[in-house]
Amino acid sequence: MITTAFDNFPVPERQAKPRTAGLSMMIDWGMGLGRQVDAVASAGHMIDFAKIAAGIPRFMPESVLKEKLENYRDNRISTSPGGLFAEAALAMGSYDLFLREVVRVGFSGVEVSDNLLDIAPRDKSIAIKQAKELGLTVFGEVGKKDAVSDDSAFLSDVENCLTAGSDYVFLEAAELFIGGEIRRSLITRLATEFDSDRLIYELPVELLPEVTRTYKHHVCADMVRELGTEVNLANIEWDELYQTELCRRGFAGDTSHPDGVYARSGISDGSATVLS
Repeated sequence: MITTAFDNFPVPERQAKPRTAGLSMMIDWGMGLGRQVDAVASAGHMIDFAKIAAGIPRFMPESVLKEKLENYRDNRISTSPGGLFAEAALAMGSYDLFLREVVRVGFSGVEVSDNLLDIAPRDKSIAIKQAKELGLTVFGEVGKKDAVSDDSAFLSDVENCLTAGSDYVFLEAAELFIGGEIRRSLITRLATEFDSDRLIYELPVELLPEVTRTYKHHVCADMVRELGTEVNLANIEWDELYQTELCRRGFAGDTSHPDGVYARSGISDGSATVLS
């Protein structure tokens, strides 16, 4: 638990770390150690997982990488390299070596995805089990970056990841939010057919076509409105941690959260009854 100012001001409650719901993954694009230390000191209580994205660990000085991982570990933040790195290792036939290196440098988890790689469900299951056997936290990922799966195929992939032993499953943003539209029927089925604590909904990143920070904020608010304060979210930038927390508490400048601060205050359409 942490102590904050204004603690007599009512807000929707959240689990404290180590939590099982309302999980947040911060995406780390190779930020410098100084910025990382500052970000964790300021907002580490909001970060459950940190992913050093894509193949960045291949290019970072090992001493820096290990120091980054140690800082995250000291602040109870699980770490993993990006799933695209594991995909490349699988395609090259060097997945075993990759996993051993993941453990050696100090990552606590690994992501098993098929964003770009075509891999059979059985082979994906084997890759997940291999990582589990090494004691790693495994994040299966479902969804393509350049294609759209039908609902049944998407749900089947989630089931395969969980059955294989994934601790959590990342749900690819490029499949959930397409051309400004949210696949609500798919999200509804995900939320009703699986344990919500094990699903982590990725927010779109600005690298995706037509994604802006404004759009990402609207998506975040929508997910909280539909799935609640304790929805698990991924791809949060270091400078979006507090903004995302405001969304979770219904305190982010809109009134969409049905149990948020503004709703509790009686503000629903820009007005409220004010007692003098």
